Amino acid sequence: MKKTLAIIIILLLFLAALASDCCSDKPTSLSLPKSDPPIISFQGFKIPQFPTARGQLNYAKSVFPDPEEKKAALKILFNFFPEAKLQCGNAALNLAYMNLGYDYRFAARQAYYNAIKDYRDVIKNFKGYPQILVKANWYLGWIHCDLLKEKKIGIPYFRHIVKTYPDLQMGISSPVPWVSLVYPLTVTGKQPTKDTTNKQWASLALLEIIRHAPNRNEVFNAFDLLWKNYQNSVPTGLAIKLLLQDERYAQIAMPYIEKYLALNIANPYLAREIRNNAKEY
Repeated sequence: MKKTLAIIIILLLFLAALASDCCSDKPTSLSLPKSDPPIISFQGFKIPQFPTARGQLNYAKSVFPDPEEKKAALKILFNFFPEAKLQCGNAALNLAYMNLGYDYRFAARQAYYNAIKDYRDVIKNFKGYPQILVKANWYLGWIHCDLLKEKKIGIPYFRHIVKTYPDLQMGISSPVPWVSLVYPLTVTGKQPTKDTTNKQWASLALLEIIRHAPNRNEVFNAFDLLWKNYQNSVPTGLAIKLLLQDERYAQIAMPYIEKYLALNIANPYLAREIRNNAKEY
């Protein structure tokens, strides 16, 4: 009898709770499984249509076996989300870089000029978005200086970054051709010390000026500015290393070696290279 009564009480409490949930305006914690995004045909490819520009961009930036399909996935952002300028700008940057193919080192010369045209179009079409503009300028400087060996054309893009975006932060992902200079791809044992400061595009641009400027005074001025404003950064350590590798500039870098290494910014590999290069002087 007691057992039956207990069962009846539990049943009544359950029904009361159920009735309370039915009358409540608050949503229940029950969540139905989300359906897959609809698939549409675009430029000969079947591409899922995501509800947000961010989701669409993330999908487009993923790995595709066919580069033409990836291009279509990027271009579709302009159709679906023309008002999402930041995401469209990122899509345009990715499309510009794709001109260089799977590996930029094997790209044809015409591919460089195709990329240059697209990056210039990015600058023209996304003027109010510094996060987009700074990347377009950096890649234009890199293509002219490193790939085409047109330093006189490329360096002004880096100067523009230093002047226009002195405090603009770089994201987690560094420019593709540069990232392996900072942290080698094959790291064993102790991991490199991470850069504990914010990363500014201007510091990287100053490093590129030091790498490419044919004018001795411009190299010195760029390093002075780098040390004054961005000494607590990886590009400053790379600049010291570069200067030590050139006997024309080594004496400029010598007084800064211990000061920089004391900041504990350089990873073990960069610190070792700086010390080894300094031994020659």
